[in-house]
Amino acid sequence: MQPSQFPKLVARHGYTILELVVVVAIVGITMGIVAPRFRMSGTTAVQLAGTQMAQDIDVTRTRALTTRQMSRVAFRQSQKAYGGYLDHDDNGTIGEVAVEWQELRGFGERALPPGIVYGRASAPPIPDDPSGGDITFAGSRVEFDSRGLTIPQGSGGVVYLRSEHEAGAVVAISVAPSGNTRLWTFKPGEGWQ
Repeated sequence: MQPSQFPKLVARHGYTILELVVVVAIVGITMGIVAPRFRMSGTTAVQLAGTQMAQDIDVTRTRALTTRQMSRVAFRQSQKAYGGYLDHDDNGTIGEVAVEWQELRGFGERALPPGIVYGRASAPPIPDDPSGGDITFAGSRVEFDSRGLTIPQGSGGVVYLRSEHEAGAVVAISVAPSGNTRLWTFKPGEGWQ
């Protein structure tokens, strides 16, 4: 046989448009099924926001202890934010200005995560909270003296956070007069834990 009698084999390179469309469609369908499972639940989101806030309050108290100066966490319900401040010039007043949150050397100003707001929705108040407001600290702020105790002495309070998208996803951060912080989680049907 001569070489011209062999059937010609055509080398095929690349993919057809139809093959590419099929692959893209399969990937799209798979992502549509898998992606929602990776979305954070409202319960998890509010739990993380509460943990972050409790840690920020602890940082503020610790800075009061280490610097021997007054400190404050101010909660801004309408702005969905809060800030930490340190009495940097030791004059006994906090004006909630930039130099004071910079001197705190902690978190400064922090916005609540998207979908998280102040409030407790239909959850009952925690056992330590007779008032049951969204923020029960006087003036919507908690202050610590140079010993880490709340100001005025003997005062404490609670901040409630909830998910805007998931009913029953609520946490509470309570601060005792001693300055100790506790995170509470509401579980529908079980109560506060």
